[in-house]
Amino acid sequence: MKKKLIAGGLVLTMFALAGCQTAKKQDKTEKAKTTAETSTEAKVLSKYKEIKINGAKKTVQIGEPSKGETVAEVKVKGYGTMKFKFFLKDSPLAVKNFLTLAANDYYDGIIFHRVIKDFMIQGGDPTGTGKGGQSIWGKEFKNETSDSLIPLRGALCMANAGPDTNGSQFFVVQNREVTDEMLDSSPVELTGDQRKLFKDQGGYPSLTGDYTVFGQLYDGYDVLDKIAQAQTVSDTKAENKPKKDIVIEKITVKNY
Repeated sequence: MKKKLIAGGLVLTMFALAGCQTAKKQDKTEKAKTTAETSTEAKVLSKYKEIKINGAKKTVQIGEPSKGETVAEVKVKGYGTMKFKFFLKDSPLAVKNFLTLAANDYYDGIIFHRVIKDFMIQGGDPTGTGKGGQSIWGKEFKNETSDSLIPLRGALCMANAGPDTNGSQFFVVQNREVTDEMLDSSPVELTGDQRKLFKDQGGYPSLTGDYTVFGQLYDGYDVLDKIAQAQTVSDTKAENKPKKDIVIEKITVKNY
């Protein structure tokens, strides 16, 4: 009886040892994977000159930036300039990604590849197809949503292909008028203040909660509307692509 118990104990011990060895191998594999990802991330990030970003102390979506805040001026060839402020406190990853790319001339010469009147304008893809682009880390990064920031008219948002798939592409909400039906289409329940903001400012309630809002237009709404008026075509390469290229000539990052 004792022998059987001992034998059983040995078998259990062998299984336990095998389990520990498997766990150790998995740990090593995960560590190696993490190390490789970190190395790749650092390598991609090292291509870009880092910049200092000054954020606002308090999140206020609509209105002028405060003195000293980091802003971006997006000059669109033949259309004019759109000026944006940013929300570093609420969306640090998206803000750092966009402003670093912009300061390193990543977006210069890129087109707005998707334009839909009374909805939004989208750009940030070097291939101009809506299928390209890369973050400063060389990988997709997570969504950053906040109750303080919603997709109002003029909101600068990260474009994605699903949750936590952000890269370099972005869009600017253009829709001017919001109906009660549109408010009710929001995937999250809107507060009274949020509903009023949508009514007063315009925007697209159904985008709420699914996309990172990381900036807001404070000057150049006329330019946004002109771009949204562009004639578009849909083909196998791109949907709602302007017939004539709408080019980001230059994005200038500066302090307000």
